[in-house]
Amino acid sequence: MPVLSNVRSPMYHHFVLLVWEECDSQGRHVTWRLSLQDAQKEVRIGFKNVDELKTYLEDWMKNSSVNISPKEN
Repeated sequence: MPVLSNVRSPMYHHFVLLVWEECDSQGRHVTWRLSLQDAQKEVRIGFKNVDELKTYLEDWMKNSSVNISPKEN
């Protein structure tokens, strides 16, 4: 089996996802809200909907993987 010298160990990043329902004064569903808390930086980011969350995560993954160089052996 070939050994891949440019393969690096996986990099993990932890987020805590919070999801809650907002209701009107009669208790009827209005919308769902979401937030991510970065477990390493203790920063919380709020989102109005799943599309905003998805966009944020796609941008975050794109930008964070570009800034990480492979380990040298």
